[in-house]
Amino acid sequence: MLRFAFEKMNEPPVRVDASHGYVLGANDLSVAGALSLRPGKLDCESELDSALAVNVECEMRSMGRLALSTCLLQQRQERYSLLQELARHRIKVFIAKCEEWQVWDHPGCAAAIAQWNDARSDFTASMTTANGIEADQKAAQALVKGLEAGERLAVAQARVSLHRRYETRAAGRVTLGARVTGRAGERAVAAAAGAFDLLQIPLDWSVIERQEGRFDFSSVEPWLDWSASQGKVIVVGPLLDLREQALPEWLRKRCGDFDALRSAVWRYAEAVGELVGPRTGMWNVASGINDSAWWPLKLEQMVEVTRRIAVGLRKNRREVPIMLEVPRPFAEGVGSLARAVTPSMLVDTLGTEGVGIDCVLVKFCMGQVGADHLTRDLLEVSAALDALRALRKTLFVSIDVPSAPTAPNVGYWRAPWSAKSQSIWAMQMFQVALSKGHVATILWNTLADDAPRGIVRGLTTDDGMPKPALEVLVKARRRLAKPLGPWVAAPPQQAKSQAAAGGGGDD
Repeated sequence: MLRFAFEKMNEPPVRVDASHGYVLGANDLSVAGALSLRPGKLDCESELDSALAVNVECEMRSMGRLALSTCLLQQRQERYSLLQELARHRIKVFIAKCEEWQVWDHPGCAAAIAQWNDARSDFTASMTTANGIEADQKAAQALVKGLEAGERLAVAQARVSLHRRYETRAAGRVTLGARVTGRAGERAVAAAAGAFDLLQIPLDWSVIERQEGRFDFSSVEPWLDWSASQGKVIVVGPLLDLREQALPEWLRKRCGDFDALRSAVWRYAEAVGELVGPRTGMWNVASGINDSAWWPLKLEQMVEVTRRIAVGLRKNRREVPIMLEVPRPFAEGVGSLARAVTPSMLVDTLGTEGVGIDCVLVKFCMGQVGADHLTRDLLEVSAALDALRALRKTLFVSIDVPSAPTAPNVGYWRAPWSAKSQSIWAMQMFQVALSKGHVATILWNTLADDAPRGIVRGLTTDDGMPKPALEVLVKARRRLAKPLGPWVAAPPQQAKSQAAAGGGGDD
């Protein structure tokens, strides 16, 4: 068993919530296990006898409510200090990324490294004091400073790499995109959509094939027609999403019948390819089939349905690229689902089996209710994008966060969600993601709010009025329309003001 303790205080500097927590094994992969949180204690039970880590949500006054991990620890009866182990992990990750990025001596990262040294000093003080409350106070300080230093490092390294990538050349013609749903053609919404290079038009199978064998594409045709008339690159899909609410009712009744699913996806893919194909620039074939909890598939079944969709779509246009969507890049639920596999295992197996996947769409959509949308700090997101380089595929990165608080106990970044914090986060994520050479396109996952459904994650309001995040992203895209030139360090006062704003700015 892995056991942790933390001091009970009237006003704790870090509030811990394990309701969406999970257990990690080697290589940061989730494993089967259960967490139990009581006042001052956290217990982790697992059938594995190897070293384990835990990931829990931590709410901190200056950093927000973030999902954080400990280092791998040997199981024992004696309790570890939870805050010390969380702080230790942040210090470790900082060192690892500095080594990987080779930025120890880079002037752009000097402020981050100085703050990391402060975190390390507080961590040492925590480890050497005998007073439990004082030790936790110091560990909390080390954790917060370590997080701040990590985010500074991620943003600084992104700016350096962004300038290196686009120093002598402009960005590609498809760099910024948005996912569009609902109404099309209304002036305000259309004006916002017109600012993007690419539009993703999702398909809702449960709406398109309400009756088996009868297909109705009227729900997406307005956006398809409008996007084509504007000369936009169009991504259609995902076609297959195995969540219960995404499947037609007649197919839901056959849950677990793989033969029925296989036949249904073939007919569906053929119909989509025939009726939608002429206006499509890229197919998004499936989303999250590697770890579906409602209709789990074996690995060979995942490969089979993906192959059938790809072949069905390409019967009419063979040259259209194929994309696979990964909605949970941190693979939080893989360890608790018997048939689940990691996204990298699925992509590798598809390649081995000759199923041609041209690129991967990875979603970092945070600040929602549920374990699938835990909020992560920028350094962890940057490290996750680095790890995805091993897929050897071009990445499309889909992002979004709310512009207002949506529910109690939902993750947030630095301050409760607002239009301002949404715009700052959007700018930082744009820089961090696009600084990676294997990332081709940034997509905002929700173009417009949907007030009746309580969705406030858009770049415009429900009636199409733009939010600050839209202006920030469009401005950042325009800057990449021409070469950036070499990186130049920001003046000290400008760098200080950017850090105070959470690393904001667009240089």
